[in-house]
Amino acid sequence: MQHSRSRDLDGVRGLAILLVVAAHSGLPVRWGGLSGVTLFFVLSGYLITSLLLREWDRWGSISLWRFWGRRALRLLPALLLLLLLVPPLLLATGDDRLTDYPVAALASLFYVGNWVRIAGTDLGVLNHLWSLSVEEQFYVVWPAVFIALMTWLRSRALAVVLSLAAVATFYSVWTQGTEARLDISTETNAFALLLGVALAFALAGVRRRGWQLPTTSPAVPFLVMVAVSSFPGRSLEVDHPLFRPLGAVYALIGVWLVYAAATGRSRLVGSRVMVFFGTVSYALYLWHQTFINSRLLGEHSTPRNLVLIAAAVLVSWLSWVLVERPVGRLRGRLRLDRPSARQEAYAASRAEDTAGMEKDGPRPSTSNV
Repeated sequence: MQHSRSRDLDGVRGLAILLVVAAHSGLPVRWGGLSGVTLFFVLSGYLITSLLLREWDRWGSISLWRFWGRRALRLLPALLLLLLLVPPLLLATGDDRLTDYPVAALASLFYVGNWVRIAGTDLGVLNHLWSLSVEEQFYVVWPAVFIALMTWLRSRALAVVLSLAAVATFYSVWTQGTEARLDISTETNAFALLLGVALAFALAGVRRRGWQLPTTSPAVPFLVMVAVSSFPGRSLEVDHPLFRPLGAVYALIGVWLVYAAATGRSRLVGSRVMVFFGTVSYALYLWHQTFINSRLLGEHSTPRNLVLIAAAVLVSWLSWVLVERPVGRLRGRLRLDRPSARQEAYAASRAEDTAGMEKDGPRPSTSNV
């Protein structure tokens, strides 16, 4: 389903990737990896649920195959390009991880990389794709849950998702386990996605009732997120117990930021720079850590990482221009933006009911009969 793009929401996506990139580069944004990924999850939960709500309101149902088709068309081309080009990169740099690459590639392609890593298998230069696996697992499961929720519990949907988000948040903060499971498992990161889901339901309900909510500049939570992401830290071993509580804090700031971007405007958040990074964020997410974790340009250092990130920005722009955007145009040819036969029948039935009401005029109330 087509929807108008918001520059400020694109800017939020740009902030998320810049926080992640800054943290991986070695710049003093200590918690940027955690805050950026958490912000991505909140934004994804909000955007996907907003699309599902819009489709349900218009067509009375969800076409799962069309939804999954749109997601595949958006995510797979850039991922396949990465998976095809990494082996030559490893070969050219004499990287011995090439022998284990098929397992890493298959785990990433089928979006189970986080669980493969938790099981103890190192994915080499593709280790960072764990968060893409979490998002894709959400894309597979959530639409079916959404249909069930709207079919049987529509009047209580917001209460249900708020309860799920609260339970998931408490679970993420208080659960125990290995560092890998706490950091990259699906269930410990689901809370951020669910908070985005709850925000989408809340804003949809407000708009449906015609209520006016106070707006705030996205620049305020934007700057708060950057400031808190730069909070000083020590070693990973010492700081690790803070990851889950801080994740909850970042998720709440993320909800504030997404709400502000969805209802307000900011020259900073919606600037050309932020929108550019939001536009290429997916490819930049794929490539920047692949370059940094490779053996290109020798040992890890901040200057070396920044050079590789600059190269990743160029590759990401080329990926968007030459691969992602052209492939995205296939949505029309593949009819992925068109309603299904069931949805068209629903729309026709609604149109007939509306026409009948207009023809017959308003019906008298029973009190006057």
